[in-house]
Amino acid sequence: MKLVHPSPRQTATIVQAMYAVVSAAGRMSPQPLEADCIAAIQRHLLRIEHPLAGAPGPLPGDLADILNTPELRLMTVRILAMLPVIDRRVLPEKVRVVDEAAARLGVEEVGLRILRYASRGRYRRVSLLMAKRFIAWWSPVGKARLRDWVRFMWWMVPRLHGPRMARMNREMRSRFQGLAMLPQGSFGRTLYDFFGEHEIPLPGEPRGVPWVMHEVYHVICEYGVSLEGKLLLTAFSGSSLEDTCLDQLLFGLLSYHAGKQLVGGVVSERILQPDDYFRAMARGAGVNVNLAKGWDFWDYVEIPACELRSRYNLPPISQEERDSVSVFNALLTGPGYSTSIAA
Repeated sequence: MKLVHPSPRQTATIVQAMYAVVSAAGRMSPQPLEADCIAAIQRHLLRIEHPLAGAPGPLPGDLADILNTPELRLMTVRILAMLPVIDRRVLPEKVRVVDEAAARLGVEEVGLRILRYASRGRYRRVSLLMAKRFIAWWSPVGKARLRDWVRFMWWMVPRLHGPRMARMNREMRSRFQGLAMLPQGSFGRTLYDFFGEHEIPLPGEPRGVPWVMHEVYHVICEYGVSLEGKLLLTAFSGSSLEDTCLDQLLFGLLSYHAGKQLVGGVVSERILQPDDYFRAMARGAGVNVNLAKGWDFWDYVEIPACELRSRYNLPPISQEERDSVSVFNALLTGPGYSTSIAA
């Protein structure tokens, strides 16, 4: 997600648009958490030292005239799309304001379909759409064909594998076990230790998942596996991506803040801390490499983890942040499984 630094006039317009969403165009009063989120968005995403105040009301009439670049329009629509989830109700009245803003700005974003389904309580549709987009990304042809669904499910269930795949799994396990021989503090050793500390089977082991990018993101951004850490991880990963930006952001907000069951595993409610969340988004948006495509972590396993973060323009988190997101209580589908971003 590309962050654009708006002018003062553009900032005021975006702030009024945010208040239009949380007030359903002036038909309801914003909740305190929504106002806090709007202020945090200004601080961390719009980079405004002293956030502007706003008031309930409709979208600005000159929205499209003032927000006059494609990058600024896309960023604004993505920010607006998160706001209906903040009150955990995902009200259709608020989603309609987001849709109106997107139409005026000429922005088409698949994440808006996710938001519409959620506003109607159609969470199975949300899960299916997210899964379809993931399989399409994973497919060699960029489409979620039936054969891609079947191949993916087969790959994820090791007991269905024949002798050839079983041999490949053993080779994969052996390679990952070799990370234990790297120096302490190296990226590869830090990743290996993350698996061990949280009792996650290595790829290639009987209950292991043949991908590591979910764990790689944990190590890179330093957010632990607590519920708070999971929410911040989705903020970080979503803002670091373009194609699936809102997929990641809305998945995290719906699952870990609004308490909606999209996949098997732990969900939670009311854990969003505005400054922590939008700071995590800013960290992800500032990363100067696409970790999801064309990046092979094996090329970097010997580099110190702290050096790699610096190379990718990723500032370290504070000790206070580290302590708040390091409690072991929220692996996505229970001990031993990791089913988020794939490499």
